[in-house]
Amino acid sequence: MATGKWFYAGIAAISGVMLILEFHLLTLILVLIGVIRIIFEKQGKLLLFYLASLILFMCVASMNERNNVSILEHGKTNMYVTFNEVPQFNGNSLKAIVISDQEKLLFSYIIQDESEKIILENHINSGTTCLISGELIQPESNRNEFAFNYKQYLYRQNIHWLLVANTLVWNECFAAKPSFKYYLQNLRSKGVKAVENSFPDQLIPYASALIFGDRSSFSENTYRSYQQIGVVHLLAISGLHIAIFVGIIYVVCLRLGISKETIYWFLMIFLPIYTVLSGANPPVIRAVLMSLLLLSSKKWRLPITSLDALSISFIIFLFFDPLLIYHAGFQLSYCVTFCLIVSSQTIFAANHSYLRKMMDTSTVSTLASFPILAFHFFEFSLIGIIANIVFVPFYTAIILPSILGLFVLKFFSDQLFTFLAEILASLINYSEQLASLASTFKFSTIITGKPSMVSIIFMILGAYLYVFLTEKRKPRTIAVLPVTFILLIHISLIHYSPKGEVVFIDIGQGDSTLIKLPYNRGTYLIDTGGQLDFPVQEWQKRKKPFRVGTHILVPVLKSKGISKVNKLILTHSDADHIGAAKELLDEISINELIISPNSWQNPLMKNILRIAETYGIPIHEEKAGTAWENKSGKFQFIFPFDEHYEGNNDSLVLFAEFGGLTWLFMGDVEKEGELEIIQAYRRLNINVLKVGHHGSKTSSTSDFVKFVRPEYAVISAGDDNRYGHPHKEVLDVFEENNVQLFRTDKQGAVHYVFTKRGGTFHTIMQ
Repeated sequence: MATGKWFYAGIAAISGVMLILEFHLLTLILVLIGVIRIIFEKQGKLLLFYLASLILFMCVASMNERNNVSILEHGKTNMYVTFNEVPQFNGNSLKAIVISDQEKLLFSYIIQDESEKIILENHINSGTTCLISGELIQPESNRNEFAFNYKQYLYRQNIHWLLVANTLVWNECFAAKPSFKYYLQNLRSKGVKAVENSFPDQLIPYASALIFGDRSSFSENTYRSYQQIGVVHLLAISGLHIAIFVGIIYVVCLRLGISKETIYWFLMIFLPIYTVLSGANPPVIRAVLMSLLLLSSKKWRLPITSLDALSISFIIFLFFDPLLIYHAGFQLSYCVTFCLIVSSQTIFAANHSYLRKMMDTSTVSTLASFPILAFHFFEFSLIGIIANIVFVPFYTAIILPSILGLFVLKFFSDQLFTFLAEILASLINYSEQLASLASTFKFSTIITGKPSMVSIIFMILGAYLYVFLTEKRKPRTIAVLPVTFILLIHISLIHYSPKGEVVFIDIGQGDSTLIKLPYNRGTYLIDTGGQLDFPVQEWQKRKKPFRVGTHILVPVLKSKGISKVNKLILTHSDADHIGAAKELLDEISINELIISPNSWQNPLMKNILRIAETYGIPIHEEKAGTAWENKSGKFQFIFPFDEHYEGNNDSLVLFAEFGGLTWLFMGDVEKEGELEIIQAYRRLNINVLKVGHHGSKTSSTSDFVKFVRPEYAVISAGDDNRYGHPHKEVLDVFEENNVQLFRTDKQGAVHYVFTKRGGTFHTIMQ
């Protein structure tokens, strides 16, 4: 194919795949872009090649869909499995992708004691085959809107089952037949362990990430700081790192007198090996494929440009795995690289200063990535444009070469290694402090919410217009106007939507309810959910334990475009209602925090209030009688009546009128509190009852349900929870009173979407 024309084959490849896997407006636009561009080229042969490529990749995607099926069945099983990767040990948990009868499974096992963990770490490697007794369980889809869909994520890796092991007898395992891939994966694991055993604590995460592509050692706070300022890509092996790596090898080899011919063949062998050693992530594979193609084009004088190399690597990827189009890292790597290549002449013009080149590179990268970041993570870093100018040179010129140099130096001089490592650790410490400081800036991160497909199309259009206008020598202040305008309209439409919503978030065994009024007239959050943390031994502690706030609550709020909560109401001090407040306070702005009188006496609540005070959040203790209203609704606390805090029966109870319905949110009030409410109010007819205490038999008495006479009731409880909530007695009460019941444990999150004319209920899991 002629120079510069492989781009059209790339467009045909993604169009063909999407026509089968993801047919919608964006797919049609992609197909039309390819056809229209070729028509302007006036090349009939190119059009035929484009259409043939389109059909080929439609067939590739169709075959992939037909082959992506399982022959296994749910239930108890005994089977031989081969570990397809080095197992991940996280506290007392072992996880890995395994293969049985040519089918991939996600294997998990809870380690029983520390001695077993040590034995398994030493004996279970990539390529190990074991006889496993356990159970095949289907992965669960998302239980909250726009949340991470684990079932879909695994399906896109051709994984249909979770294999939960009862036992893992290491001395009954054996090595599978020799495999070069398994050897390299085990070598990578040994390299990571060598880093952990020899590098200073401060440097271990950076050395593991920048040499072997393992980011698991980073603390959550450090990783989040880099993420918020838009430089987290520096903590992984990326295309830039591969280019620097190749450059270092090339220069060193030339200085050693090695011929260019020998260097070329060395890189052709070494780079694919290093791809596996570094984790074989899509950005690394993309960078290595491009490097090999460009090196070959130079040696063999092939007519391949950088854009051709990018397109060919893209085509190879999709041919072998069409489902990679859903991988966020794959999308970011190709979109950012494509935009940088097509903008390169403008960015790297000879008359531009180094600072301007860095600014233009950072701006193009940010604009190319922000639609993808908004789609997957509901936010992007605005400060990243500046942060990249500071951090990219620092990491590429100092940190990366120093880490590589230290790794080599360790084999020759421990004394010199220790001296230089301490200096580098100090530099990284300053880097982390700067990242942490920058991440606290008010507008460091823009929360976009989950964009619709139309919004995504306009965001992409805005980014393209920036590149187009800068190529036409328009001032950057003019070029950035379209994308700024599009982003402002998108955020305004989310924030000032005429629709309101109530979301009973599936928080697991706990409570959290979001009330979002129309036209941004109020955003209220009743409780945050949370988990009980039981003391565990040091070897059982997980590097990044599951947190309700981090993994459920905050993503739900961000998916709705919520960056600020007007009122955070913590009904009482139980951990399953307020335990996730800390993570919430760290991520979302809170205007006012409301608690039940004297509930601060509980240590957990006291700690949360201490954190709230550091953020300057006003704290108010309220009881029955406190009320507020606006154009969209009326709200009033009707319980408790006194200031003596005793636990569940002093939960704040909120009565509200909005969305054409009346609501009662009961917290964890039990039958004694319900009796007080019955005695205090002559009439309290409501439409929707948020059931108290997760449907426990200690609440929702027949007398109380008859007193409030709800049409609908919502129970928030964890699926298969240890308490057996909701109890049968309570379910019978609601059935006897003809109340339509919604349950988060069975139906996932429960939504009520409304306007001034009324609304409708729906659930995530039907």
